[in-house]
Amino acid sequence: TYEDVQSLGIETLRNLYASAGLAIRPKTQANRIEQLKEIIRAWGGNPEEILSKDALFRGNITETQDQTQNRQLSILAENLRQIIREEAT
Repeated sequence: TYEDVQSLGIETLRNLYASAGLAIRPKTQANRIEQLKEIIRAWGGNPEEILSKDALFRGNITETQDQTQNRQLSILAENLRQIIREEAT
């Protein structure tokens, strides 16, 4: 009833609304890196481990964000190719 909802308090209601994920704007589309990560996870791989190993191997290198994204895309794509080849054989 109205009294029950009113007794919860405004902060509780705000938290409930925020946790419900209600929004007017459309959901954002996952970028290509996130899509590749999900595909690799579906095939049983660990994309975070792959990217971490590459970052440790490369060391301290200054890159732009575009260069970093392109590198991550190529690494994840190559790893996905390897996973698929292993499954095919």
